[in-house]
Amino acid sequence: MTDSGNGIEATTIRRPLTIKSFLIPLLTRPRIAKIIKYSVYSWLVVDFGFYMTDDYLAYRAALPENALLADIVQQFSTSIDMAAWLGLVFLFELETYALPDEAFKGWVPKALHGARLICYISIGYAAFGYTAETLENYVVSEVTGVTNICELADQGISLQTDVITYREITSANCKELSDDSRFYHIADEVSVVDASTLQHIRWMGWVDVVNAIVWILVVLLIELEVWLQAADRFSSLALTVARQTKSFLYLILILNGFIWAFTHYWLYAWDAFLWIFGFWAIELNLAEWERDRLQELKAAYSTSAGS
Repeated sequence: MTDSGNGIEATTIRRPLTIKSFLIPLLTRPRIAKIIKYSVYSWLVVDFGFYMTDDYLAYRAALPENALLADIVQQFSTSIDMAAWLGLVFLFELETYALPDEAFKGWVPKALHGARLICYISIGYAAFGYTAETLENYVVSEVTGVTNICELADQGISLQTDVITYREITSANCKELSDDSRFYHIADEVSVVDASTLQHIRWMGWVDVVNAIVWILVVLLIELEVWLQAADRFSSLALTVARQTKSFLYLILILNGFIWAFTHYWLYAWDAFLWIFGFWAIELNLAEWERDRLQELKAAYSTSAGS
């Protein structure tokens, strides 16, 4: 029998297989679930420190001292993105777990939504930064008159050897840096990159862009799920479709993680799976919220039916 006012079934709602289906068993082990969740959150903070360091080193190697502020901000797009995502996880944790229902009165919901909006703006800007940086990889100028990397040795110039690594070209290391005979500057960067590495950087750039867009879609679907659950619409078609779509998007994110692992970007791969687990912790919060709310509604339904 169904309560027509909010679509809540008196019996357990059956759903198709989704990510939440795999997480629900953890609800029977709340202590273990909490340890896993906060361990993942702690690692995400440490991970942010690693990315800040990488962005700073890349900024020092790639950009001139008089670089425009816009170029510097774009160089730190990953760190900006990470900071916004950390803020978003923190806010979702507050709304779906840490704060009691009684706290969502007055200014609190508005403050949470306002803070999330700021995070979304930062995330959107970071996604724009990834896209702009990827497109910049097609704006190149060839280093004329140079057919051997050693010709650039001891001039304070760095060679970009992959997406995140720059090595200063010296007489001692130049022979081991590159066998290519064509070298390029990307956009306004003072560093150089060889032809084969340039193709690799372009391809990996599009992986970043896809990853950023998919993550935005995931959190928008989580926003929708939070809204539907807050409205007690647990049996709605929209909620089922949102959960199934999120499960498909998580598969894309997992695939990206394996791409980074296979191309030896271990930090990116580690980061990818950390963020997946971090948002699965939010998914677990939503599952617990749903279970507790359904129990409340069933108890209220039983009381009203008995009277």
